[in-house]
Amino acid sequence: MEITCVQMDVLLSFYIDGELTLSLKDKVEEHLQKCPTCRAKYNILSSLFKDMSEETEEEEPYHTRQYKSFQNNLSAYIDNELSPEENIKIKKYTINNKKARKELEDNYQIRKLMKNSFKKAKGETRPDFSKSVLKQMNLEDRTNFSFNPLVKVGFAFFMTVLFLSIIILFSLSM
Repeated sequence: MEITCVQMDVLLSFYIDGELTLSLKDKVEEHLQKCPTCRAKYNILSSLFKDMSEETEEEEPYHTRQYKSFQNNLSAYIDNELSPEENIKIKKYTINNKKARKELEDNYQIRKLMKNSFKKAKGETRPDFSKSVLKQMNLEDRTNFSFNPLVKVGFAFFMTVLFLSIIILFSLSM
């Protein structure tokens, strides 16, 4: 059985964490070789997970105060909710700080992928999506999961719905 792109959305975080069985891991890798969209999602997610696990590097003496301000205002900046003065501050900081620039680019890429995923799966949503994916995958060996796979899939689904809801609300407000 081949894995679909919708199933890949659920399985990518497990794959990145190395928590899939060998047979399922092989199927995911096979799908990643064939599907450029899922490969792009994988590249972005693995890059984000890697960045999150690394310690933050001090780039300048006042990094902490400005970087916290940047992080606190990043979502509002992306959604065009800041005042012109705050927008300029974010732009200047982003131009001068490589890490902030990468974080902003990653956020835009995630937003684009989520929007495309939403369009693709718009009519395919099911009430009990997590259970359906697990049943379709016929997961036999669950010994590699540190948490119950339904909990992880449920969390992944919840995060997907949350991101898609944010995107929908943003698009409706424009």
